[in-house]
Amino acid sequence: MLKELLGYRGWKVWASYNMHVCLLALLYVLLTEDLLALLPSLVLISSLGFYFMYGFLINDFFDMPFDIAAGKRRAVHKLPRVMLVAIILFVIFVSALHVLYLKVPYFTLVYSLAYVLATLYSAPPARLKTRGVVGIVTNGLIEKTLPVLAIFCYFQHFTPDAYVFVAAAFLAELVEIMTHQILDYEADVKTGVRTFVTDVGLNAAFKIYRGVVCPATAVAMLLVCVLICSLMRYAVLVVAGVLAAYPALVLLIRTGRIQRGKKAIPLYMSWLYILFYSALPVFLALVLVSRSFSNTPLLLVALASQYYIVKYNLNSLKKRELIHFEIFADT
Repeated sequence: MLKELLGYRGWKVWASYNMHVCLLALLYVLLTEDLLALLPSLVLISSLGFYFMYGFLINDFFDMPFDIAAGKRRAVHKLPRVMLVAIILFVIFVSALHVLYLKVPYFTLVYSLAYVLATLYSAPPARLKTRGVVGIVTNGLIEKTLPVLAIFCYFQHFTPDAYVFVAAAFLAELVEIMTHQILDYEADVKTGVRTFVTDVGLNAAFKIYRGVVCPATAVAMLLVCVLICSLMRYAVLVVAGVLAAYPALVLLIRTGRIQRGKKAIPLYMSWLYILFYSALPVFLALVLVSRSFSNTPLLLVALASQYYIVKYNLNSLKKRELIHFEIFADT
């Protein structure tokens, strides 16, 4: 049982894409406002980490019968129900302590709304995840959008650039949830699970995904890159460096030296993912440290958050295969 508890995916949220986009937004605000706010920033990161843990826990709790029927094996299935409920209550308690410490009304409002929606997303009778368009919109809000908005609310940074970040976060999550639903389509049909993709059909979902959602997300991510480059000219080198690697990747795939693996997500999104979730957060953390050495803990957090990306990219190099878009195993 201890092995299953330690191996639970919910503990890995500190190195998830959700955390990466939050770090990107947080570090951007600190640089834009020229703030030295190390302790509040670390508490913000911690509060969001526990919120993401809650999201995994509550989702796995209410999804348990459906996952078992679909043949999905998760570590949480082997835990006693009482223990799982106790862990959920503990995470809620710790989250409340964070809110009491931060004491910013707008942050508290958005953070609380995220908690409510995260619960309604999985919990009956609402179970919003099974309500087609409402489901993917709710997922887009709870996974990345509201956490990113909460960061801007905490620092009361409500200029137009904040809305660009929020929009990019929402669209980035739409790509992820639609990819997940497309890959799970057959299993969902088999078990009678209703999703947006099962509602509209696989072919129609692919057209929306490839023709609308992915291009819109790419544009939003590029706008975030433009904002960061306008703030710091040296960021252009980071963006250009990652962009320059894309043609090389295409060449390696076309010559058969690297296999694509699961091909649901468009290849052009790969270099944007690297920029959005890896290169730019670490770059911004380095800039903060160059301004004040006291910001070193933020750099360490940014570097530590890249653990699974580095691990699985190294693993993909060994296998000569591009990894799936998800960072860590769904266990």
